[in-house]
Amino acid sequence: MKELFEYSARLAAQIVENGGEISRAEESVIRICKSAGAKNINVFIIPSMIFASAEFGGERYTAFKRIYKTELNLGALEYTNSVSRSICTGESVRKINYTYPAWLLYTATMLATGSFCIYFGGSFTDALFSGLIGIIIGLLPVQRLGLNLFSKTLVESTVSGFFAFLPAAFGIPSSPDKIMTGTIMLLIPGMSVGNAMKDMMSGDLIAGILEITEALVTALAIVLGFAAALIVFGRHNYG
Repeated sequence: MKELFEYSARLAAQIVENGGEISRAEESVIRICKSAGAKNINVFIIPSMIFASAEFGGERYTAFKRIYKTELNLGALEYTNSVSRSICTGESVRKINYTYPAWLLYTATMLATGSFCIYFGGSFTDALFSGLIGIIIGLLPVQRLGLNLFSKTLVESTVSGFFAFLPAAFGIPSSPDKIMTGTIMLLIPGMSVGNAMKDMMSGDLIAGILEITEALVTALAIVLGFAAALIVFGRHNYG
């Protein structure tokens, strides 16, 4: 039972790490523990920590897990949810390392940034440059360097802003503002805001407020990064 309880906490951590809702992670622990006949189940999850306790046959177990990083991975999130639903059959939980092929990630990134660029009034040339910058963002070694969320977003937005001005700086007809609009959509924490609002409306105010705060910090990093590029290149009247 101790092993099952630890599995449930590990699964909840993976749900949060892959961009899942706090309420869904808590529900997974409760559902798994109940399927094993646990009583007095208590779960408290915030974006950076998991606290859980449950009683199995008169013996109480407690789990504490620290969450160091989160990233959006819908494939891994779907898999963790399916494991959560089937774990009552005795299936063990293993460390989920669900990654998409690099070519698929870069293709999707290029299509997404290019589409947003065109949607907001950019030309096909702007869309092409926006897509290429999106790929450059994906190639940055920010994960390997172990940067925190603010530093990671600041580096990505600064690099995006500087590259958005390069075509115009080299005399290529382009609109840096439209290029930046396309690339900025990659960095906006839309899903985090959605999860935060859902958690707050379901009564989990602490988790919701923390997620909103995290999203605001991310937005601040985006603003500072693109502002740096505008300050440097804006005086040259590119675009």
